[in-house]
Amino acid sequence: MKPTHWLWTLAVPLLAFSLLAGLACGDDDNGGSTKTATSTGAATSTGEKNPEIDQKDLAFKPETLTIKAGQKVDFKNSETALHTVNINGKNESGTMKKGDLFVRLFDKAGSYKITCDFHPQMNATVTVE
Repeated sequence: MKPTHWLWTLAVPLLAFSLLAGLACGDDDNGGSTKTATSTGAATSTGEKNPEIDQKDLAFKPETLTIKAGQKVDFKNSETALHTVNINGKNESGTMKKGDLFVRLFDKAGSYKITCDFHPQMNATVTVE
């Protein structure tokens, strides 16, 4: 075996994983809304703190939130259970583990139903004025 063979054995799968992960993080048109998923330590604000919905004790807290159109909401997972943030039936956050943060811009007025794939008892409503 050549000395560089082990490097290619490791590098090719890592490169493929990186490319696939990059494609999975692409944004789609969701009625004019944008989304960003970040880790807890990443900066996501412009100086103002976004309203927050926490995933804690197998519930969304608070269960109801009213915001203005154009505001972002931080969805945080504060517990060891895995969660998702589904908005009107669509998983937008992917699977979130403890400490993960999902930031969602709500730019259109309306009522948005928030659920979790793993815990059907978890429900919240974001009302955008």
